[in-house]
Amino acid sequence: MKTLLEALEKNVEAEIEVQTGIQVLLDQQLEILMKGGTRKLPAVLACAEGGLEQSRVLERERGELLARIGERLGVAASKVSLKLLEERIGAEAATLSDRGAKLKATIERIRERNRQVGLLLRHSVLFIDELVRAATGAAGGTPTYTRAGEIRPNAVPTVAAEA
Repeated sequence: MKTLLEALEKNVEAEIEVQTGIQVLLDQQLEILMKGGTRKLPAVLACAEGGLEQSRVLERERGELLARIGERLGVAASKVSLKLLEERIGAEAATLSDRGAKLKATIERIRERNRQVGLLLRHSVLFIDELVRAATGAAGGTPTYTRAGEIRPNAVPTVAAEA
């Protein structure tokens, strides 16, 4: 059992390292989006994709380890948790619980940063869409109802430019 716990601990440590790297890439992505310079963005996204693939591999490996541990404990793999390991095994699993808490906190920070990046991207797309509509004189936004009950597109002011 000790070897399985050590393998699980190494897996969680590797996942923390990968997730920390993903967080750094998300920070870079946010900085690029806020400052412009989007030429650097494809390289950052490619690195992030590599990190996500590593994370998937580690997750599959962790699932296999948990299944083997569950088998030894006589518990279904889906029921094996860090809390259960600590209850059943004791001090040997305590450091694993600490690592699990660290991984959980890292993933939560990544979710928050990812949410911020997503909001910024949506805002940027809407802003560019409105600029294009204004430059082309096309109607923009959601259509509105007139007093007569007819639907008409919103009027978007055109951008005047001197030649």
